[in-house]
This record gives sequence, C-alpha cells and structure tokens, in this order.
Amino acid sequence: MDFYEELIENDLNPFILFNSNGKVKNFNKEAEFLFNFVTTKELFDLAISYASSTFGFKREFITLKYEKQSFYAILVGYANDDEIALRLYKEVTIVEAVNIETNFQETNLYTLIDLSKSTTLINSNLKIEEIYDVSIPELKLDINQFLVTLNTIFDQLKDLTTLTLKVFIKTGEYEIINAKKYNIISIEFKSEEKIDFIDTNQFANTNVFFVQNTIKIEIPLIM
Repeated sequence: MDFYEELIENDLNPFILFNSNGKVKNFNKEAEFLFNFVTTKELFDLAISYASSTFGFKREFITLKYEKQSFYAILVGYANDDEIALRLYKEVTIVEAVNIETNFQETNLYTLIDLSKSTTLINSNLKIEEIYDVSIPELKLDINQFLVTLNTIFDQLKDLTTLTLKVFIKTGEYEIINAKKYNIISIEFKSEEKIDFIDTNQFANTNVFFVQNTIKIEIPLIM
C-alpha cells in the first residue's frame, strides 16, 4: 500500500469505489463502519444520483444521517464508465468530558426496563416478546435520563398489538468516553405493525435511532 492509499485508508471520511454495476471494489476503514448502518446499494444510488453529467468530480453540500453517522457533504467522481467513487464528509462535534462518578449510578438494566413497562403500559394490551442477553452485568448510567427515554418510547408504542424487545451487546462496535473504550448495548423495539416514531426533545441527550420500523437505544457498557 503506497502513501496515498494509506492516506485514504486512515481518513476520517468514508471512501468507497464502485464498479458500474454497483459492486464495491475498494473502501476504507470508515466506510466499513458505515456499512453497519446503510446498504451499499443505497450508497451506490446516492453516488449515481449526484454524479456529474460528464467525467470529473462533483461536490454537493447535503445533510445525510445514517443512525449515529452524520454527514454534511459528498464528493462523487468518475473518469470512465467502469468505476465511480464516493466520499462522504463527516460532521464532527466536540465531545465534552463525562463525569461518570457524578452523573452515573450503578443499576440493573432489566429492572429499569420492567419499571418503565409497569408505569407506562398499565392500560395497554401490548404483548412483548423479550429477547434478552442475560449475561449483561449491572452497569453505570444516568438512571433518570434513561427512564425518561424508555418511558417516552413505550408511550409511543402502547397502542400496538405486539412488540419484540431485544437487548444485546453489539459486536465490533465501541463508544469512546473520556479516552476509554466501552462496549455498546443495543435496545431494539421492533414490530410487524407500523411504528409512528416521534423524535422528541426527550431524546436530546441519548443515542436513539429509528431505522426500518425499529427504534434503537444505544448505551455504553460502563461498569
């Protein structure tokens, strides 16, 4: 790998090279991470829709969001009919230090989920299939904020007939807090019925996503 290939590989912005049929020929580390949240077909369609009408490069300032990944612009380029390249420019925010000892309390995740269900679903006929990773230990989090988030989500789902609630540790993904790496717990609310998700200000301080009729909460596993 030469210098320029190393530069692309370690770039903070995702880079993907497609062939004319939409098959991925090359990509960097950031693109590999992005593939967890969006299909290669969607990205190829994005590249095609913003490509210039003639050979060359075209930059567009557009807002894109794929779960926790946000972008403010893209660059599309091609020099022949066989390949097309896409680069996405990532939004970067300043991450403030989190005082875990002050703001976080040790708790049992499933106890909080049961508490939220019992308070918000009292008059609901919602049937929940629970798929829990029972190996998840007690952890530290902001209990009040977490309960507000859970209560808001259950309140939005209380009129459904059935719901699948899945809790698990994500594989190969981590969150960096105060320069330390933590595993990520995903809490997913999914239904065969249409979910009318409302992104309220109650989610302002939490990682809540709505993708393919599924509401997801992601929290770091801090012990």
